[in-house]
Amino acid sequence: VLAGVQNLPASPATARALAGQYAAVNGLTAADVLTSAVSADGRQLTVTVSRRVQFYFARALNLAGGNFDGATVTARASAGLAVASGARDIVPFGIVRQNLVYGSRYVLKEGAGGGYNGNFGALALGGRGASVYRLNIQEGYDGVIRVGDYLTTETGNMSGPTRTGVNYRISLDPCATYQTVQRGSPRIVTVPIIDSLAVNGRSQVLVVGFASFFLEGVGGNGNLNYVEGRFMQMIDPLAETDTGSQAAGDYGLYRVRLVQ
Repeated sequence: VLAGVQNLPASPATARALAGQYAAVNGLTAADVLTSAVSADGRQLTVTVSRRVQFYFARALNLAGGNFDGATVTARASAGLAVASGARDIVPFGIVRQNLVYGSRYVLKEGAGGGYNGNFGALALGGRGASVYRLNIQEGYDGVIRVGDYLTTETGNMSGPTRTGVNYRISLDPCATYQTVQRGSPRIVTVPIIDSLAVNGRSQVLVVGFASFFLEGVGGNGNLNYVEGRFMQMIDPLAETDTGSQAAGDYGLYRVRLVQ
């Protein structure tokens, strides 16, 4: 179930199939898997298996006229997806809350004409200024950001450090595409979802969730500089859940939990 649930909620059929494959690797046959079910909300997978096992020491009791050669043993496990309410290694771009569609392109940082009063989606994480901002793009912020936190915007287009930081990450996995990228690639980035960017100058914005994107690239010159990524579902084993001063919005970043 821990293997299969990672394909939810996008593909219940794949989740059940992968659970069956892992069961087979661990010595179970197709006949041993009694049920493989996905919950109504698409976030939990439950698998029930059964196997006939042979007794060993109890066989001696057969000499006394008993019938203790074996028994059928059944086991059940469930794993679910918990929405991330805290994340680390995020990059300093803020996406305004909206309905996101898997595989679609989104602007992670706006160019001139697309921002609000000097704000273009750049965030100051752990400090202000171009060098801190660039390092946070390249390496990800080394602290934990949680739903309910307020983050400070980084004013201006920041085109130089944006281009340098994004191109650095892309250079570490230059041949990856949205369809082929592997988990752990530096081109998969996590960004905070914020309530609004409609603020004046350097100001604070509220974190309402987290989302992951495949980093497509940086375009535009000078103050027209912008960053694009494709929205993707992601499992983060280090994500925090059930924290923050408010409920986390579901934006496709999850942590897997064994619930039974």
